[in-house]
Amino acid sequence: MVRFSLTLCLSVFVLVFASLANSSRLVDRFGKVLATGDGYLFIADSGGFKTPGTVHVYVRGEDGQWAIKRSLRGPNAQVGDGFGDLIVYENGTLAVASPSAVFLFEHVQDTGDFVQTQHLKIIRPSQGALALDDDWLAVSSLQSDEIPAQVHLFQRSPEGGWSRKGTLEGPEAMQESMYGASLSMDQGRLLIGAPGDCAAYLYENQNDAWELVATLPCGDLSEDSRYGFALDLQGNYAAVSAPLHNGVGAVAVWHLETEWKEIEVLTPEDQSGALYFGEQVHIRDSYIVVGVPLAGEVRMYSVQENEQTSTLQAKPRFGSIALVNEAVIAIGSPFDAYGEGSVELFESKDDTWEITQELYIDEQMSRISEAICDGDQAAGFACGLMDLVAFLPNEEMEMNRGVRLNDVWGWTDPETGVEYALIGHMEGTAFVSLQDPSMPTYLGTLPRTQDSPASTWRDIKVYKNHAFIVADNAGEHGMQIFDLTRLRELKDSSVEFQATAHYDQIHSAHNIVINEETGFAYAVGASRGGETCGGGLHMIDIRQPQSPVFAGCFADETTGRRETGYSHDAQCVIYKGPDIGYIGREICFSANETAISISDVTEKATPLAVGTASYPNASYVHQGWLSEDHTYFYQNDELDELTGEVDKTRTL
Repeated sequence: MVRFSLTLCLSVFVLVFASLANSSRLVDRFGKVLATGDGYLFIADSGGFKTPGTVHVYVRGEDGQWAIKRSLRGPNAQVGDGFGDLIVYENGTLAVASPSAVFLFEHVQDTGDFVQTQHLKIIRPSQGALALDDDWLAVSSLQSDEIPAQVHLFQRSPEGGWSRKGTLEGPEAMQESMYGASLSMDQGRLLIGAPGDCAAYLYENQNDAWELVATLPCGDLSEDSRYGFALDLQGNYAAVSAPLHNGVGAVAVWHLETEWKEIEVLTPEDQSGALYFGEQVHIRDSYIVVGVPLAGEVRMYSVQENEQTSTLQAKPRFGSIALVNEAVIAIGSPFDAYGEGSVELFESKDDTWEITQELYIDEQMSRISEAICDGDQAAGFACGLMDLVAFLPNEEMEMNRGVRLNDVWGWTDPETGVEYALIGHMEGTAFVSLQDPSMPTYLGTLPRTQDSPASTWRDIKVYKNHAFIVADNAGEHGMQIFDLTRLRELKDSSVEFQATAHYDQIHSAHNIVINEETGFAYAVGASRGGETCGGGLHMIDIRQPQSPVFAGCFADETTGRRETGYSHDAQCVIYKGPDIGYIGREICFSANETAISISDVTEKATPLAVGTASYPNASYVHQGWLSEDHTYFYQNDELDELTGEVDKTRTL
């Protein structure tokens, strides 16, 4: 008996400029879903933006450690194919869902291989659930505007082929019912969760026809509790979760006597806040396993007494749970390491559960000193008529697993002529010497401001031998100021630096712009505290780099998606273009989501709006740059391809 419930996921897209060593989706990679049986542990890996979806098959070696035995992919595998969005295993059969089909693999006893034998075309199976029991497979697809919610039933013939044997639809044919959000099959019974109906429906196989024999209602649990989000069925016991009950969560335990009766409702002692108690639930012979992801705990209850017997301390926001056997539990954490993902293995020893192994895909890459562009490839990278001078992997810059890069700037020491790369990443800023460009040397890192969270966006600019660093969505990060001359004496050491100075009049900011001609910096997209200036230009006098002073605000409230004048990026110059009325004035050209905002910031206390520029069906006015003679401003739209306004990248 195996089951798997609806998986909810968050997708965030990230642009990684300088290194491909860890580019990936932010979440839902390794450990997103798990399955187990016959001594195997199956771990799905979405592959992110690098590799196709994969299901890794682990076995336990003689040394007690689990290792990959083989990795499975779908036919015509490609990046982003969704292979492995759901997996389920039972008695030698592995079912793997993608967005458009379910692939069936059979275990070959002699070789230990898993061979794909069939694929079943189904609409959006990966948005529903899977369940296997003996020769039956249940696959749900949730309701949409085109089709009702359905559970598709397939049976295996004596010859081994699978064929459709019927379709079940919920008693309440409403899109809100979420009929099929979770499935569990055991001993000729099928339990189907319908959180929108506040019910779970129990079917029995009667002469190869599945009949509704009982409804397990939410009873005293709240109607908006998402009762039926996860469930499990084993023998005469069923567990149905309600992870939003009273904002905390609960699990209803049912037992079949002469009829199905609710015998217990499990709830956490702590009722003070959201825990998602019951987001995962499993029944094993002697206990019920309940996931509490926001607390980072897996709690175990005796099936007979319904009393909590032990707690496993996992990583917060974990995902799937797989019961390998009575003594081994696997817990997947796809959010771990910024979405690279991991799986923790817990083992019961002397009535206590201990972590005995952590599984993840080690993606360390090797340094490359030089690679000539041959055709369109240089050491595996697309080269476009450029030779690769060097490649420095993240690991050599002492970055944690899963950290991604997000900006790169440069500084040339005026005394020595040595050029340095200033590399923004999720946890700080790394410094690399390019004295020998073919052998870049990592010197050290300036960590993010203390107590600020990791950030997908970090931006760096340089003025008077100082780096100015901001981060977006980063709490009270502020602006770090770092004296770059401190790098001169470093050769091959690795230093953890401290900021030379710190500016706290902003908290988070999307970008920092500097006009080196005037000595003023402009934080744009400021948020989360301090003087945000509506997200427009927050002007800072940095002529004394280690003593920055707030100078004023400018925001054109006719622009920006929230009409606050939010600026995503900007360029500020002493104007020398064709409009003689502004020659010699300090002019800023800001990319403000909905339009270009042009402002005269010569007088910081009284900046003036000069005008705006836009175009039909702007999707997201993202960034731009002036021509050398200030006659033209070249601008990009970040989202116009995604919204269908154009079919390829353009510059306006």
